[in-house]
Amino acid sequence: MSEGIVMSEGTKPEGSKPRIAYVTGSTGFLGLNIVECLVEQGWQVYALRRKSSNTRDLDRMAVTQVEGDVTDIESLRRTMPDGLDAVFHVAADTSMWSKKNERQNEININGTRNVVEVALEKKVGRFIHTSSVGAFGTIPDREISENTPSQALRSPINYYRSKYFAEKEVFAGITRGLDAVILNPAQIVGPYDYNYTPLMFRTIKSGGMLAVPKGGSVLGHVRDYARAHVTAYEKGRTGERYLLGGVHASFREVFATIGKILNCKTPSRTFPAWLMTLIAIVMDRISQYTNKEPILCTEKVILMNTDMRISSKKAEQELGFSTCSLEEMFRDAWQWMQQSGVRS
Repeated sequence: MSEGIVMSEGTKPEGSKPRIAYVTGSTGFLGLNIVECLVEQGWQVYALRRKSSNTRDLDRMAVTQVEGDVTDIESLRRTMPDGLDAVFHVAADTSMWSKKNERQNEININGTRNVVEVALEKKVGRFIHTSSVGAFGTIPDREISENTPSQALRSPINYYRSKYFAEKEVFAGITRGLDAVILNPAQIVGPYDYNYTPLMFRTIKSGGMLAVPKGGSVLGHVRDYARAHVTAYEKGRTGERYLLGGVHASFREVFATIGKILNCKTPSRTFPAWLMTLIAIVMDRISQYTNKEPILCTEKVILMNTDMRISSKKAEQELGFSTCSLEEMFRDAWQWMQQSGVRS
């Protein structure tokens, strides 16, 4: 057994040899759901996690935990077996706080380069890369498809730029023989989200929301995004991107949906963008001294005041992708929060 590997007993499909996957970002929101989906489908999973990761949810899954970090290429060489069926590269830093930009680039860009390099060395069967719609940049005036030219390098949002460059690392791997498929999820909702969704529920439940941002988003259930990743192993075409969208909704509709679940009233008036920006600038400056990430920062304000629209036709036609209603995805998230003891 390799150094850094922690075994959990799993079950193999009777009469067949299970496929084997290596998953980065296995303790994250989407990563946990992908691991869960793989295990349900009978895969043997090597789940990469950092030494400092909270493994409470991962410990309940029948996987082989391996300790390492995408920024440490030697840890990848040590923990990634030869001849895997697939690598699911999900690890990413999604922060919108400018103070974390350098670390974000190290994880998202250099980390992807490392995983691609080791996947090539280990002769992995397929490489499924989790990108983001953010890799296309902020395009508020038209529906984004896979053929839309990226505006990410013009975006003030570092996360978007980092995901654009991460895709470049995958495409560079493809030119060297990597069999890779890229998936671009939109806003994710569902179980195992300990951050964004619980914060929205808490804010609305406490009555702390006085107005709503003017923008909108495209949201999808995490289980459907996870299934699309696993399906991409079978049906995705090498070198292709697949946008994973879902339900387009204004933030007013999003918060009204949460309010309905909580039986709480939600505001109908719009929060002026200029005022949000001013508050974010003040919070940003304070955070430079406190070293604590602010609840609101300038990059988040840009997102909250942008109305993004995404076409998932390619993923629907080739991967069979679909997702549920806005209310169902938030009800599932709420039920999971209650069952898991997440503060609401």
